[in-house]
Amino acid sequence: MEEGWPKSGHDSPDAFPGFCGLTAPWSSGMGPNMESNLTGHLSLVFFLAFLLFSWTTASIMSGALIERVRLSAFLLLGVVLGSVVWIMDAAWGWSSGGWLTTRYGFHDSIASLVVHGVAGAFTLGVLLNLGPRIGKYDVLGRARSFRPHNTHLTLMGLMLIFTGFYGFYAACLFIQSTVFPGWLNIYLSPTTLGAIAMVITIGFAGGFTGGWFASKGDPFWTLSGGLAGVISVSAGADVYHPSLAYLLSFSGGLLAVWVGGYIEKSLRVDDAVGAVAVHGFCGFYGVFLVGIFAGGYPTGINNIPVSFGGQLMGMLAFLPLAFLPGYILSWILKKLNLLRVPAEVELEGLDLAEFGQDFYPEFERVPEVILTPDGEEVDSAGILLEAYAATNGKPTTRVEA
Repeated sequence: MEEGWPKSGHDSPDAFPGFCGLTAPWSSGMGPNMESNLTGHLSLVFFLAFLLFSWTTASIMSGALIERVRLSAFLLLGVVLGSVVWIMDAAWGWSSGGWLTTRYGFHDSIASLVVHGVAGAFTLGVLLNLGPRIGKYDVLGRARSFRPHNTHLTLMGLMLIFTGFYGFYAACLFIQSTVFPGWLNIYLSPTTLGAIAMVITIGFAGGFTGGWFASKGDPFWTLSGGLAGVISVSAGADVYHPSLAYLLSFSGGLLAVWVGGYIEKSLRVDDAVGAVAVHGFCGFYGVFLVGIFAGGYPTGINNIPVSFGGQLMGMLAFLPLAFLPGYILSWILKKLNLLRVPAEVELEGLDLAEFGQDFYPEFERVPEVILTPDGEEVDSAGILLEAYAATNGKPTTRVEA
C-alpha cells in the first residue's frame, strides 16, 4: 500500500525512522555524541546541507529585487521562503517518505524544482508587488537596460556559482558503503558520483551554448544560460546520459533567454538578474523533462515508477505553495509601506542610504549608463530624474503601454 501523507514529518516509515528528529538543532545527535548507527554520520551533514539550501533560496530572490527593496523586508521574505516554504516543499517531494514521492513517484533528485523553481515562483509573487526600478520603462512601456558597473566581476560571480554547484550536487547524495554502488540520491535510490559530476559539467556546456545562441553572444545571458542549463537537468542528474544532458541543457539555456525577455518586455516585470526565468522557469522545466525522458525509472524505497502525471502533480503542488506566500506577504508589506525604499533612497543608491558608505571605494565612480529601447547608451541621470518627477516620487508597481 502506497503512503500518502507521511506519518512522521517527512520521514519514510521504511527507511530511517526518526531521522528528521535526529537532525533537529537541539538533538543530542548533533553534538559530540554522534550516534554510531547507520544514520549517525548523516545527521549533521543533512542539517548543514538543508541550511545551505535555505540560504540558496533567499539568494536567488535577492538578485531579482536589488536596488529598490528594503533590507528589513528582504530579510523577512527570506526567512519565510527559506524556513517555511522550502522546508514544506522538501517534506512533500524531496524525501523518500514525502507524499509526492511515495504516491506519485515524483523525481527531482538534485532539486531543479524544490529549490530553484520554488524560489523563482516565490520571487515572481514579490516582484508583482515591488514594481520596476525607477526609469526601467519609458512612457511607451518599452524596457531600458541598466548596464552593470563591472561586467568582469559580474561574470566572475557567476563562475563562482558554477564552482559551488559541484558541492551543491554532492550534498544531495550520501554514501552507504555496504550497498553497491555506494551512492544514494535523496530518495534512497542508487546513483554514482561520476554520473552527477558528468551531468553538471555537460549541463554547463549545453547551457552556455544555448544562452550564447539565444542572446547573440551577450556575456551576461551566455553565462546565465549555463546556470539555466544545469538547473534544467538537475532533476534527472542521477540518471541522465551525458549526451542527453547536453541536449536538454542546451534547450534550457535557449528558453531562459527567451523567457527572460518575455518577462521583461511583455509582462513588464523588472527582474534585475533574470532569476525568475533562470531559476523559476528552468526549475519547473527540469521536472517536466524528467517526466518525458526518465519515465518509468523507479524512485524511492518503494520503487514507484516516475511518470509524466506524477511530475505534473509536483509542479501543480509547488506553484501555489511558492507563489502565494511570496505575493501575499509582499502585498501586506507594500500596504504597510515597508516593502520598497523611498524613491530618493533608490536614486541615491542603497549602499549609501542604508549603510552610509560606498562598498567599492577602490573603484573610480563612473556615470551609470542605461541602454534605451533603441539601443543607444545614455547617461542615467536625466532619465532617472525624469521618471522620478513623472511619478511624484512614487513609482508604480505596474507599467502599462
